[in-house]
Amino acid sequence: MSLDANLKETPYWLDPPPLGRSFAGKVLPEKTDVLVIGSGYTGMTAAIGLRQAGTDVALIDSLPLATAASARTGGQALTGLSEGVSAMMKRVGAEKIRLLFSESLEALKCVERLVAEGKIDCHFNRCGHMEVAAKPAHFERLKREQEILFNQFEHHTILVPPGQMQTEIGSHRYHGALLDPLSGGVHPARYIAGLARMADQYGVDLYERVEATNIEVRNGRFLVKTDKGTVSAEQVVVATNGYTGSLVPWLQRRIIPIESMIIATEELPAEMAKSLIPNGRMIFDTKYFLFYFRLSPDGKRLLFGGRLNSAKKSMRENAVFMRRNMLQVYPQLEKFGIEYAWSGKVAITWDRLPHIGRQNGIYYATGYCGHGVALASYLGGKLSELILGSGTPTAFADNTFTAIPFYRTIPWCMPFITLYYSALDRFA
Repeated sequence: MSLDANLKETPYWLDPPPLGRSFAGKVLPEKTDVLVIGSGYTGMTAAIGLRQAGTDVALIDSLPLATAASARTGGQALTGLSEGVSAMMKRVGAEKIRLLFSESLEALKCVERLVAEGKIDCHFNRCGHMEVAAKPAHFERLKREQEILFNQFEHHTILVPPGQMQTEIGSHRYHGALLDPLSGGVHPARYIAGLARMADQYGVDLYERVEATNIEVRNGRFLVKTDKGTVSAEQVVVATNGYTGSLVPWLQRRIIPIESMIIATEELPAEMAKSLIPNGRMIFDTKYFLFYFRLSPDGKRLLFGGRLNSAKKSMRENAVFMRRNMLQVYPQLEKFGIEYAWSGKVAITWDRLPHIGRQNGIYYATGYCGHGVALASYLGGKLSELILGSGTPTAFADNTFTAIPFYRTIPWCMPFITLYYSALDRFA
């Protein structure tokens, strides 16, 4: 068996959509204090923070709320950044990476606080994550990572030697792991739907199926033109991350959108599902083009993700490719079908770091490089503080946001990047 005959080309998380109501068809306001463009974790938490302070906020999205990228992730709420601390230290220095790593821990606390505050039923669970070594040499790298985390960050992790991997994963594919017990998992669509409900309850003016087409400044205010009318705002937040287009060219030139894909198996026998990830961890491997996987919150399915094979191929063709990847890790799933397949865009930056700030008067937070569940929630809140002039500074605001060389609208460098990192995964 390969794919379910009735493969659903939609996120498992959105069957059915958890928000359960529409915000379409409303008349846009003529003016507002702050207009937020984008309804993902960044936009919603920014809007919530602003509204809690008494600011009038309108939020728009070109898609139905709680259905875009934030509802399409693997739901892994992780400590750290997209690269290990040892690699980051070489580029940004020890003191800076300590600050950034510390804020990644605060980001997890932020998710936990929002879930409690909004009474969001999203299966948030501090189950821990494992980075698993794709090659024996990678385990040596994980050992060094653990030493740095303990000696310089006072952060405790657990090494899982190759001979003990069966206690954590029902696969012989990997050569040891580094376990961080502080990380967690969420049902991402329920989480973003819960944030939307919070925003609505606090009085954020929510709109969906409204596409912003132009931003200009007139008489000291922003005029944001949309396909449903024009809104005047004192401040504008662009929170579109991997879906950032030509609306803000300065920002577009600094983000490479990468399509990531996830498949979900049919419901598995209980003993089989439990044997795949006995302790329910969030898992990703050490490759550049990594695999990431987990059990569904009810423990009945495996969700397995990685890089989309080709945007030119159908979802079904890409699902066949991803299933082959899954069987490299779990060949025992050969006889089980794939019921769901979907994709979503993540935003990669030149330095592999998230960025937050203000350019030409427009506020932004973006570039989570696959770590957006926690970091986007946190930096959205930091955006609201930045606008309000409150709170404590964030180290993510102090980094030079470098444009991709010669990049305007088409990421010309992607074929070369793909070849380069594919070669590293094969030979390094």
